[in-house]
Amino acid sequence: MKTVVIRQKIKPNAINEVKQWFQTLRERKTEVLESMKNEGIVVESAFLDNHGEEFFLIYYIKAENIEHAYEVFNKSTLEIDIYFKNKWDQLLSKGRVVLEELLDLNNLSL
Repeated sequence: MKTVVIRQKIKPNAINEVKQWFQTLRERKTEVLESMKNEGIVVESAFLDNHGEEFFLIYYIKAENIEHAYEVFNKSTLEIDIYFKNKWDQLLSKGRVVLEELLDLNNLSL
């Protein structure tokens, strides 16, 4: 299993729209879970981080094969994936940072 955590700056004055974006994803949970299944993602989480007046999206995904997950997502024509891509481009600044993994454990196999 591989984990990727992305940190990307939210555009100025877009914080409420970002919150609405993720509220919409929660409301469309069935579609999101279908997309995750197609991509082979087992965990997908999003967090809001702020430093003073700047806000950042912290995005966490765990999948058996991250490259496969990205490939399927990028080719997806599911309405929920198109919505997600559009919001990502509209509300987040360019220049994502993939955070360095220091520890990633689970006890699911116990």
